[in-house]
Parts: sequence; C-alpha cells; structure tokens
Amino acid sequence: MDKKANPARDGRKKPTSIPKTKKTNASATSQRKNPATKTANRSSARNTGESSSTVVPRRQHTTAVRSSKKVITPVGTYTVKPIIPAEKAELISVARAMHREDMGTRVQALFQPETEAAIEAVQTGIYISWRCPEFTWDCIRVSRMSRCFCGHLLNQHASFNDRSVRVPCQHPGCPCPAYQFIPGRVEDIGEFWHQKRRDFDPDSWRAKCRCKHTHVEHGCKTSLKRCKHSGCGCSSFTSAFLCAACDRHWEEHVTVFESEEERRQNGIPCGEAHLPFAEMPNLRNMALTGDEYEAGPVYRAITDEQGPIPRSRAITQDTPVKMGTGFRPVWD
Repeated sequence: MDKKANPARDGRKKPTSIPKTKKTNASATSQRKNPATKTANRSSARNTGESSSTVVPRRQHTTAVRSSKKVITPVGTYTVKPIIPAEKAELISVARAMHREDMGTRVQALFQPETEAAIEAVQTGIYISWRCPEFTWDCIRVSRMSRCFCGHLLNQHASFNDRSVRVPCQHPGCPCPAYQFIPGRVEDIGEFWHQKRRDFDPDSWRAKCRCKHTHVEHGCKTSLKRCKHSGCGCSSFTSAFLCAACDRHWEEHVTVFESEEERRQNGIPCGEAHLPFAEMPNLRNMALTGDEYEAGPVYRAITDEQGPIPRSRAITQDTPVKMGTGFRPVWD
C-alpha cells in the first residue's frame, strides 16, 4: 500500500491558497470614481424626502428649528439692516455707523437732563454741578429736577444762590440738612444693561450701596449715612457704582453751587461752553435739537447773552427763567 507523500519531508513548499475576493457594489464603485454621481444621488434623496436634514442657503434670512423629523420654519419674514463700516476710527463716525438715522434723537434723549441744567445755569447765573474737588470740569450738571441723597428733588429743598453751601430739604418730615446730588439714572453711572430688563422701572430706580440697599434706605441726617434696613450692619453708604464720567465713587464727589465769575477764575467752563459737547458742534446740536446741523433758538438765545440775573439775588422755586424765543419751561 503506497504511503501519501509528505511535503514537509520531501522539502517541497505547500501551495498557497488564493484569497477570496470581496464582492463589491458596482454603484458604490462608480460613485467613488465619479463624485458628480454621488452629488446627484444626494440631491435626489433630498427631493424624494429620504433624508431628514435640510440645508438652508446662507443668504436666505430665515430662522429654522431642526427637529427629529423635519425642519420648522416660522411664518413671516424679517429684514436685516446691512452693516456699514465707519468712515474714520473716531467717536462720531463710529457712533453714526452704529446708530445711523437714530443717532440724533438718542443723543438728545441721553443728555436732555444735563442740557436743561446747563441752560438753566446760563440763564440764572447759578451753576450747580457734581464733580470731584480737584476737577476743573463737571461730571454731571445739576438742575432743579436732580435728585438728592435723601430721595427728594432739588426743587423740594430751600432757596439757594451762587454762595449756597447747605440747602436743607423742605419736604415734610425729611431730616436732610443739605442737598447732596446722587445719580438718579442708570445712564449717569454707565449701567445701561438695566434698560434691557423686562421689569425695569426708571422712575423707581435708586442707586445702591455695597450693602445692596438703596440710598433712600440709608440715613441722611449725619455724614455717616448708616443703613436703616433692619438686620444690616452697614455703618456708612459706600457706592456700589462708579461715575460714568470719571470712574470714581459717589463719596469722592461734591455738590457745588457757584457763580459764573467764580468758574471763570477757576478755569471751569461757563456760558455756552457749559453745554454738553460744547467743543463738538455736531454733537452739541444733537443734544439740543436732535439734529446735528441745527442748534435751535435756545442756543441762539444763549449766545445773544440775554443776561443772567444779578448774583446777589436768591433763587426760589417760583423764580421765572427767561429762555428767549421758543422756549418756556414749566417747573413742577
């Protein structure tokens, strides 16, 4: 009986087996070779609804919400203003590019209290300002409608003149011994984000101490100004805000009553130079009228020097203020 041949013993190599080839899909191969075919197949899948994703063109101004089954597009259209770069890298050009046609009215609304205070000062000859003692400029111009630390307005205090130092409050029951200005608007402290809040009320807003209580919750009779809120250990009012003009705290400022002549001697702006943006005519006109090319009758009345009243005369809440043609203020 013949024995089977052993390749290992004979020194012969064992024949290698041919590897099995994997079956390939002809359509897949053609897609790899031809990218145009692959793109066409994707487009046909979108048209037939085979895919759940939808591509929104970049320039189409629609807001889409992607869900598990379909894309939900809100009904209606909206418009988007084009972005126009500033002509120059300076304040007015950048502000005009940001606000465009609304710039004049916004500047007028923002500086209306200070504009009124400046006009009142020029016509009466009594300049009331809030600034740091070493400054030769005003952080904020103060008018009769400006708020005191006690919570009452200046027109609720006693009569004053350009030599006044202590103007006590005359509101019934108020122990305030002297008028001390405190910012009454969020714009005065640069905290514009308050206006974005849905429940924000600008009339009831009051500046706060670091103890998180407002200035009306602190005593105003003494210089310490302790917090009156029950359970609060605050011994004195320390502002939790900064002045928008100089970035310094409220307690570093003083309220000043002075005459035009005194300001001239100290090198502090007075007269028409006391107006907001007096050195920039375009912005000055916006603050006065909302139009950068029109100053209005008030400015012409100031430049015509329709005389301030004598410095020796005390100003009361019933003192008339002559503003010239086209302007007749009414004081509450």
